[in-house]
Amino acid sequence: MEKEVYKVNPVIIYPVCIEKNGKQGDCFICGNLTECKSPRSFCIRPYKNHKKGCPNYNKRENCPPNIPSMYDQVFDVSDVYAIVTKFDLKTYYEQRRKNRPDLHEGHIKNPRNWQGTDLKNNDLAISEWFLENPDKTNYVASRDLECMGVQVQDTLRAVGLDISFPVTDYAYRIAFAAKLLDGALEKYGYSVYEEKGEYKKGLKMLVTRHK
Repeated sequence: MEKEVYKVNPVIIYPVCIEKNGKQGDCFICGNLTECKSPRSFCIRPYKNHKKGCPNYNKRENCPPNIPSMYDQVFDVSDVYAIVTKFDLKTYYEQRRKNRPDLHEGHIKNPRNWQGTDLKNNDLAISEWFLENPDKTNYVASRDLECMGVQVQDTLRAVGLDISFPVTDYAYRIAFAAKLLDGALEKYGYSVYEEKGEYKKGLKMLVTRHK
């Protein structure tokens, strides 16, 4: 597992529904859907085999419109660190083709087959970062970035890391670590998961929960 860490200034784009009335809206009933620039609306954009966007929308607690706030309402954005890992898709696909020539290409490239390893690598990188920075006691990591209005591509492009989609040779996994604002957990219904075991010791992740 290799990680890269960047000090970043998150690019945060508020949707019109929050800018106008301070309340998040259901993207499917928003009259401004096609014009919304906020990453919060990306979840309902159509993609292959999903005409209505991501099937987790409005079902999972950490997906819009359930996620209750924007990134700068939860974290101090003056000191944010992007913890980045990348999964070598090209090598993985080549190895799968070699080991399982009976599989069709769609199965070989199914993200479900490699995303678990990808997430584990990012968890380990976050754990390592916290162990390397014992002074960041009030800092918490989160991967729910677009849901909280962060334009991740523009944020990382500003520090020289260009992540393009769709992914080809490498898949990037990004978490931001930053200090929690006072009272944010209680106000927005979050909690913090902290790993106590030796394997991922130090890992602290923001968790969404309903009040």
